Amino acid sequence: MILETFRMNSLLLHVTLRRGYNSPNCYKYCTQTKHDFPTTYNCKDVESKWYDIWEKNKYFSTKHSDKTSFTIILPPPNVTGTLHLGHSLTAVIQDSLARWYRMRGHPVVWVPGLDHAGIATQVVVEKQLKKSKGLSRHDLGKEEFLSHVESWKNEKEDVIYKQLKSFGASLDWSRKFFTKDERCSNAVTEAFVQLAERNLVYRDKSIVNWSPTLRSAISDIEVDYIPVTGKTEIEIPGYEKKITFGQITEFSYKLQNSDEVLTVASTRPETMLGDVAVAVHPEDERYSRYIGSQVWHPFRKTHIPIIADRFVNMTFGTGAVKITPAHDPADLEVAKRHNLEIIDVIDEKGNIISKTELFQGVPRFLVRELILTHLANDNALGEIKDHNMVVPKCSRSGDVIEHLLKEQWFIKCKSMSALALEAVKNGTLKIDPSVHERTWYNWLENIKDWCVSRQLWWGHRIPAYLCSNGSESTWIIARTENEALVKARNKFGNEVTIKQDEDVLDTWFSSALLPFTVMGWPNQTGDYKKFYPLSMLETGHDILFFWVTRMVMLGTELTGQLPFKEILLHGVLCDNQGKKMSKSLGNVITPENITQGISLQNLNEQAKQNYKAGIFSHKELERTVNLNNKMFPNGIPECGNDALRLTLSSLEIKSHYINFDVSECVTNKLFCNKIWQASKFILLATSKHPCLPDAKLSSIDKWILSRLSSMVTTVNEAFLHRNLHLVTSKMKNFFYRDFCDWYLEATKPGLAHLEGNTASGHIRTLIKCLDVSLRIIAPITPYLADELYSLLSQRIDTLPTLKSLMQTTYPTSEEFQEFRDEVLEENIGNVWKVVSTIRSLISTSNIKSKTSEAHVVLSAEDNMDLFIENSSVIAALSRVQGVKVALENNYDKMENCISDTVGSHAVIYLSIKDPKQAEQIQDRIKRKVSALEGQMNRLLQLTSAPGYIAKAPVDVQSKHLQKKDRIRQELEKLRQMRANSA
Repeated sequence: MILETFRMNSLLLHVTLRRGYNSPNCYKYCTQTKHDFPTTYNCKDVESKWYDIWEKNKYFSTKHSDKTSFTIILPPPNVTGTLHLGHSLTAVIQDSLARWYRMRGHPVVWVPGLDHAGIATQVVVEKQLKKSKGLSRHDLGKEEFLSHVESWKNEKEDVIYKQLKSFGASLDWSRKFFTKDERCSNAVTEAFVQLAERNLVYRDKSIVNWSPTLRSAISDIEVDYIPVTGKTEIEIPGYEKKITFGQITEFSYKLQNSDEVLTVASTRPETMLGDVAVAVHPEDERYSRYIGSQVWHPFRKTHIPIIADRFVNMTFGTGAVKITPAHDPADLEVAKRHNLEIIDVIDEKGNIISKTELFQGVPRFLVRELILTHLANDNALGEIKDHNMVVPKCSRSGDVIEHLLKEQWFIKCKSMSALALEAVKNGTLKIDPSVHERTWYNWLENIKDWCVSRQLWWGHRIPAYLCSNGSESTWIIARTENEALVKARNKFGNEVTIKQDEDVLDTWFSSALLPFTVMGWPNQTGDYKKFYPLSMLETGHDILFFWVTRMVMLGTELTGQLPFKEILLHGVLCDNQGKKMSKSLGNVITPENITQGISLQNLNEQAKQNYKAGIFSHKELERTVNLNNKMFPNGIPECGNDALRLTLSSLEIKSHYINFDVSECVTNKLFCNKIWQASKFILLATSKHPCLPDAKLSSIDKWILSRLSSMVTTVNEAFLHRNLHLVTSKMKNFFYRDFCDWYLEATKPGLAHLEGNTASGHIRTLIKCLDVSLRIIAPITPYLADELYSLLSQRIDTLPTLKSLMQTTYPTSEEFQEFRDEVLEENIGNVWKVVSTIRSLISTSNIKSKTSEAHVVLSAEDNMDLFIENSSVIAALSRVQGVKVALENNYDKMENCISDTVGSHAVIYLSIKDPKQAEQIQDRIKRKVSALEGQMNRLLQLTSAPGYIAKAPVDVQSKHLQKKDRIRQELEKLRQMRANSA
């Protein structure tokens, strides 16, 4: 039955593919020598041609099919620079899924694009201009600066797209977008206008994160919160000396008409210039008598009130809090409750605003020192204590963030967030892994309105126009200037002036629209109707809130449906020490340095060039060079794209943090070479043996086909559940262990005979396993799979001649279910255990195996025929002279031998030709047992010592436990051997 199924499946497969079959005898195997088969795997040669072939044949374009489409967008890389390993991880996850779905016959739409990345790009270009020409954007002016940004964008676009193509990403390039191209820009305008028409947009004066260096508001994701423990000096842009943080300063306000003082504490004493009140808790008995009184402000030359408010923490500092509403969100709420004055004291450049000439226009942190000096002179300065705090810094400029009260545009989020919350709660929207649902709920249940305006030059101008008739003015949101003018005239009459807002939209706004704008929205295009919503969204969990939630909110609001129904989140990529890869740590690895290889000298030269270009600071350069010298003293060997793809695919992507080790790429290149060498072996075997259509399959042929069936099923399930690491591990286990280590070696005795059905059965099975394996791994290592299939199909008639494996189908569990035989797998597994036991006996006894004979004595006759059938295989794999199989109740034990058991079903006896050698082996075993017992005793003394559990690191204890288990197993094995040898 299995033989017939095998024959029919092979026939159906090759007939379905319909490539290169004009001969009626489709089972004749032969070699063709159109080209020489390369001796070794050379990743550069293998990967050099295939992308052009894929593009030329339009394999990445969407094919018509009755099956559901798989649609996905590549999270658009920023045009700030080149791709890093995090981008490579995203690309290989998405590409593997896209290729898998294509080979399963689904129409695939995978859309590439780039993000203009407003703040990030503006900063990096300005740094580059400062480094190369000593100019700021203000020196150039807006028009010329934006021209430089466009040039930068064009240069990086070419590099990024070249990187993606080199990596093998099967993107549909006919669909590529840029978030500032005409299509996306029109959609951004339309989206903003529609939201305004639904009363979801408003303008208000509110506290924002402000970067003085950028002179712009920034989003929460662009703020790095730096923990500081005690007094710490930090470099701040624009200051020659480092600025002190991690201290809290106490100073006193003098009460009106009294000699008493009220002491407050602050980590930012310079902001006292904007103090409008001192707040105490209404139940704080220390200050209850002062509530309603006033204190004298020495710099503002006025009295400010003492108020009672429950927001005050009585146990923090002195329990009295200075209120600076223009520069603190909590203080602003207090000011609103108590109708307090609001005074701005820090401007957009980070300089002080003050009526006191000494302070006016002076940088904020220099004014701090002046104020402390004045307070000390007035005997108003108290203690300055170390204080643990968090310093908010702009991730783009490194400047300390100020909270400024600014007129900004906001989007109301409450109603939209409710829909996004409900979608996850009711299961309509799936988040994988589900652990991130908690984050989703936490963020959306506590969401605030979204400040979407940015004071930048590079970005989408907000489609809002200030319209005035001379006596009054208002903001009008419109798609075009003409539309705004019409609306303004309807309101004010013909005599009006209009001016568009200079601010631009937050980059995340345009990014949040991508699932539907790339499909043609706001127009009801064919693509929009057919491919929206997307099948899934795959990205890093670190931007779940900043990007993914906003896509869901805006998508649901503007299109009436979820933009996707599945969210796959991968973890943060870290180095092999578990540290997040970042420029500041100097541990960022460029993908090309792995795929192409690089010397240590050139690695460090790259870092120096990044410093010269303004991409690295001097500290980042030093850290990078030091880490390069430590981690890569011999440079990085060339590994190729497939090895890098295989390594990234082998990581557990759903983990919160993902450790990446370059050495794994080297290991995976060896795996690619293993596949190459196995293919060479099979090709050589097919040149010597014809394959008869009625050739009988041996038990090991059937075994490997069953293992193949198991692998195919597991791999497809792993793809379906987005567990790429299980795809690669199952494929590696099958190819390394089952196919190469066992089956391929086991075929050699049968293939050694030039005639016979055994060889024919082996040949057919070898070809089938290789064919399926190459198709299985094609989504992960597309270059290697296509190259090998191309080379082999030119030489083996029964392999269809394909331009690429992208033309064929992915193996399915249904296709191979008839081959599955779990009983046979267990029985052949026992055969392999016998081989392993014989090898262990040979290794332990150090005898010459080629002159020894092995007896396999079975406890029952159930599988005796199977062992007899494979006796030559056991002998070949064990490298003994011969193997005899017998039953326990009918066996006369050898006189000179060493023995061991295989579970409860067999005993192995290995002959020893020289009687004296038996005694030597016994002595050797005794010495090994004694040595291991000594190791075990020392280990037991160490682990039972007082304080071991409390003091020894967990990883050390784990290693000790593993070592004890290993010694225990070795001792058990040796004692069995000693007892059975005599």
